[in-house]
Amino acid sequence: MSSHLVHVRELIGWGLDDYEYRPQPFEHARLRQAAHLVALRPPYEQSEAVLAPATAKLSEMFAVHAERADLLAEMSGLSWSLGIVDLRSLIAFQRRLSFHPKIPQVPVPAAQDWAALLSLSFATARSIECEATHDPSNRTLVLRSSNTTLHFRVTNDPCSPLSMHTGGPFFEVACFRGRWFLRDGYHRAYALLNAEVFEIPAVIVHATTIEELGATQPWFFPEEVLFSRTPPRVVDFLTRDLVFEYDRPPLVKTLRITMEESLTPSTLIGNQT
Repeated sequence: MSSHLVHVRELIGWGLDDYEYRPQPFEHARLRQAAHLVALRPPYEQSEAVLAPATAKLSEMFAVHAERADLLAEMSGLSWSLGIVDLRSLIAFQRRLSFHPKIPQVPVPAAQDWAALLSLSFATARSIECEATHDPSNRTLVLRSSNTTLHFRVTNDPCSPLSMHTGGPFFEVACFRGRWFLRDGYHRAYALLNAEVFEIPAVIVHATTIEELGATQPWFFPEEVLFSRTPPRVVDFLTRDLVFEYDRPPLVKTLRITMEESLTPSTLIGNQT
């Protein structure tokens, strides 16, 4: 595993969470200044994030991606479509961006280079790279990876009930309670905004719950912040006075599977269902 430090950009105008890798003591004067700048903003007014004319123009190109098996599986159970969105209209529920020096930044296409932008937004999943060890004494399989987005998913295949995923490859936005959010693709969004490329193809999710939005992790901004008078926006990651920058050590994701077997009379199992 790499020992290179990871650079972090953290939004600080909306309070801080408990994050053990943030340098201490924190400069509270900076926190107060950032909060003051946020308070001076006019009340947030949601503009239309989806650009209808551009979306209609690219309908044939979108149709090809809409039939992808991996996209259909990723969006299963959700109400979704494909379209062109304006990055400047999106709220951020993610507090931090982390940049690993060993992971090259994705080249940013030119504005309205739709073929290249579609490839950026509808990429293929990252390859699974991890170290696996088996401890037969406690029948546990341990997987470790420098990719902190690596996770298990339950499948409907009884022969392979678990699958491994490396995070969504799609650029996703979501509408929830009348506001538009960036759902997935924060690092790509940062690179695009930094290059002043604002219009980007995306999967558009119409969320009915906070769970469908995806803003449920404890390290994300809470719902009261996201629906406040002046919520954090994705473009705020580029605003120096609203961001705290620091380095942290690289993290390793550990997944464990413990294998257990038992025999139970079927009548007892039937009584439990």
